[in-house]
Amino acid sequence: MRKKDKLYELLAKELNSTLSPEEKALLNDSLANNEPENEQVNALRDFWNKAYPQHFSHTITARTEKKLGLTYRTNSFTRSQFVYKIAASVLLLLSLGLSGLLFLKDHNSPSLMEYHSNTREVKQFELSDGTKIWLNGGSYILAVEPFSGESRNVKLYGEAYFEVAPNAEMPFIVETRHLTTKVLGTAFNISSWPDSKVQQIELYEGKVKLEADENWENEIVLTPGQRARFNAENGDFQIGEHGKSTAAAWRNGILNFYNEELFSIVLQLEKKFETRVLVSDSEAGKLRFTAEFSDEPLEKILLLLSEAKAFKYNITEQGVLIQSVN
Repeated sequence: MRKKDKLYELLAKELNSTLSPEEKALLNDSLANNEPENEQVNALRDFWNKAYPQHFSHTITARTEKKLGLTYRTNSFTRSQFVYKIAASVLLLLSLGLSGLLFLKDHNSPSLMEYHSNTREVKQFELSDGTKIWLNGGSYILAVEPFSGESRNVKLYGEAYFEVAPNAEMPFIVETRHLTTKVLGTAFNISSWPDSKVQQIELYEGKVKLEADENWENEIVLTPGQRARFNAENGDFQIGEHGKSTAAAWRNGILNFYNEELFSIVLQLEKKFETRVLVSDSEAGKLRFTAEFSDEPLEKILLLLSEAKAFKYNITEQGVLIQSVN
């Protein structure tokens, strides 16, 4: 095995907490006295730890889940998620062509760029091609820049709004879990969080093509005003209208829902308020809402939503439990 391949393997094991003491010593030896490699590896470690933080269950919601037998909505890692985590670490290292770029020492060559926003922070930046991107809190983008070849590829973890610089000769491609979004020049929003099985794409300008990976071999084309939801568990697309006049209102701290299920809404509330929100039954979870909130606290948002369409909720220091009224 080549030295670089062995280094990738050891790093993937470390990211998934399967590195033995002997292998850890070998990894440290490989990185010793090599500052460029250390910088790149530490950037990947930091990215991984923030994109896939350790999940600790809240006792009240954990007991409730066990009592109610909930399996369809949980943030705790199942075995399948653990397998995904292993695969994602390899994807993180290799899918952007990092085998030839990660440890390049020529500073004039393309390099791995990491863009991220902290929790509760919206951050705007511009890529080397002029594409403008806004990152929602706790989100990451990886790219090898400057772009070269036949396409401009980036990898997204979290949520981002894109205003893509037109280039008919070099399509812009956003890679998320099990899904590829291809564009030429357009404005769109992608929500793809590691703890959600559903990804959502809203198109405001231009045209995008969505391609599921080889497991599903499914693809669609969106036109302005449309919203697509992709379920990574079965490869299905659901197409509808996003009904939003303001593109990615979260950039201004606004929560904007248009005919969205409560199941989807609580995921956004969790991200914004950094607290666990559990919907205990599908009757409540499938309630749909159209609403907009700016500075309202979580309790007021829940109150207003429950008054619009009845459901019960209980707020504790450990999270929020939502139930139907029946």
